[in-house]
Amino acid sequence: METEVKLSSKEFEKAVRSFHGTDQYFRHRLANGMFLLLTDGCNYIRENAGGGAYWLFDLILSWQMKLRKQRFQEWILEKQLDGTWFIECQDGNKNYIAGQEIDYSDFPLEKITIWVVDGVAMLPSEY
Repeated sequence: METEVKLSSKEFEKAVRSFHGTDQYFRHRLANGMFLLLTDGCNYIRENAGGGAYWLFDLILSWQMKLRKQRFQEWILEKQLDGTWFIECQDGNKNYIAGQEIDYSDFPLEKITIWVVDGVAMLPSEY
């Protein structure tokens, strides 16, 4: 039986910073059939952030019906001073598009940015 090795926040951050470009795409699908394509880096986050961050991509994907005409989206997940989280979508020019409060998360980083470009979720370093 394999034991799961949990990375420290610093190790996880270092791993996330190592992604540049992507070799393949992964589908992240909701039950209604909608999907996002994820790059290697986003798939790494989905699989390895704390107990997994499928919820993060579910959340981003759940907004896509309202935002489908927005070809470039910058999603910023950030831990707040009171321990809650807030995710905000901007248009790339610091214009607010959408946002949502999150009561609790064990996400290992205090802040992360994910871009969604034409239906592909990626880390900025993978653009």
